[in-house]
Amino acid sequence: MVCSGFWRTGNTLDGLCYAERKMKIAGIALASLCILLTGCEILSLQPLYLEKDTTVEPAVVGRWKTADDNTVWRVTEPKPGHYSVVEEGKTGGRLEARLTRLGKVLFADFQPVEMEACQIPGHLFARVQVNRSTMRIAWVDFQGLVRQSGRPAFPAHQFAGNGDKKNMVLTAPISDLRAYLEKVAALPKAFQKDEVFQRQ
Repeated sequence: MVCSGFWRTGNTLDGLCYAERKMKIAGIALASLCILLTGCEILSLQPLYLEKDTTVEPAVVGRWKTADDNTVWRVTEPKPGHYSVVEEGKTGGRLEARLTRLGKVLFADFQPVEMEACQIPGHLFARVQVNRSTMRIAWVDFQGLVRQSGRPAFPAHQFAGNGDKKNMVLTAPISDLRAYLEKVAALPKAFQKDEVFQRQ
């Protein structure tokens, strides 16, 4: 399970909705709705792509199941290059994924589709390796990367939340995110353990 990317407003300084564009960054807290992985991953305010950077990969479309916990993903392509990801047996939490390449590595940018008022969608990034029978998803391990010394400068970020609970939020622009991930993509500890799915 992983955070869906929904961010819910907390105690904003003036109590107004993001829809009114007066939300304060210090008033953002991560919502409790989580899917796909255990724990909550670091979210980005910006996507990993401009429209010109996106790519299509027909092989990702289908019904996929993990061997360890029987999680089932149903991936469709409602329109070219836009992938809908639904975990069967779960209500809500549908994601849209866009694909982009950094060097030779294929990445997915996941974003929630359904949002309530006063929520800001975050982006989650993962490496994708896919063929006709197997798909491997490895989430970028930003928490591990920020602790590694001697690596490329970590992207701009802030800590947001309420009380003692603070979550890192990437605030870097798209160009910086792409440059950073292209540099670290070859590092063995840049990603979490692969989630392995078999085509059904």
